[in-house]
Amino acid sequence: MQDRDRVWAIGVDLGGQSVKLALVDETGRIGPRRQAPLDAGQAVEHITALIVQEINTLSEDARRAGLEPVGVGMVMPGYMDAARSKLVFAANLPTLNGTDFLGVIRRSLDLPVVFDADSNAAAYGEYRFGAGQDVDRLIVVAIGTGIGAGVILGGRILRIWNHIAGSLGHVIVDANGPACRCGARGCVEAHASGPVFERRAGELADAEPSSRLAALRAASGRLTGVELGQALREGDTAAAKVVQACGWWLGAGVASWSVIYHPDKVLIGGGIGALGAPLLAAIREGLAEVGQPKATQHVAIEAALLGADAGVVGAAALAMAETETNSAMSAT
Repeated sequence: MQDRDRVWAIGVDLGGQSVKLALVDETGRIGPRRQAPLDAGQAVEHITALIVQEINTLSEDARRAGLEPVGVGMVMPGYMDAARSKLVFAANLPTLNGTDFLGVIRRSLDLPVVFDADSNAAAYGEYRFGAGQDVDRLIVVAIGTGIGAGVILGGRILRIWNHIAGSLGHVIVDANGPACRCGARGCVEAHASGPVFERRAGELADAEPSSRLAALRAASGRLTGVELGQALREGDTAAAKVVQACGWWLGAGVASWSVIYHPDKVLIGGGIGALGAPLLAAIREGLAEVGQPKATQHVAIEAALLGADAGVVGAAALAMAETETNSAMSAT
């Protein structure tokens, strides 16, 4: 099948520092893409104009190549209103909260637009094109600054509250645990978010000054997930301790989610997901140690496949799904 015979959609991933766009086909293959820096503190009018300009430019590029996008999917962090037409709250997009910028974008484009949460997009993208294909009950977890997750049940995104499956990163797994920025104590996120991995790495580097972690910190002046991953690949025992400790708590989180959603598979993604097999092993260990056997013994823990493209691919997949639904309704 030639490219012009495929179904294409534009996926837009809006974050606090950039807007990423890609043309994606019906198999999940990415075509032309764009990315523009974004200052989240700028006025809503400026941000809206930038997004519309980038979408129009990509759309025009596609049409010049003989490709006709069927729609636009745009995803972002935070919570939307009941109609998915207004961003109610997103901490890293403060000037957009409560405004009609989504409505302005929709009215400014000549393509149908669907909006959704980035966690839902990542989950749906993995379900349609990634490691979650044909999985009936699927959870996709993104571990970065926080812990977000989307849930797919029977091919449909689970929407319980503010169009998401709930704040899975804020499920409490340790009543006497550390305080979380959400105001609770002992959340999964308080034990296993990206900043926690980095903090623990710093503590281990202090405790083990001859470790590779300590050497990398001395060389770069920092310890992020990148340095942690490098030390882990080089066989550093201090790095392994960090991943084991934090990963175990992620496993406890999966155990808690499993008695609610009974997933067949849980996919681990986000920046911390790049830690790979040692992280997955630690998650499986935590799950096995604290999980209810009947609810957890069948759960597969695997790596998500879409990586940094989860947002744009998932967004495009949502646009395609919306088009398919509308076409089916028109045919009845």
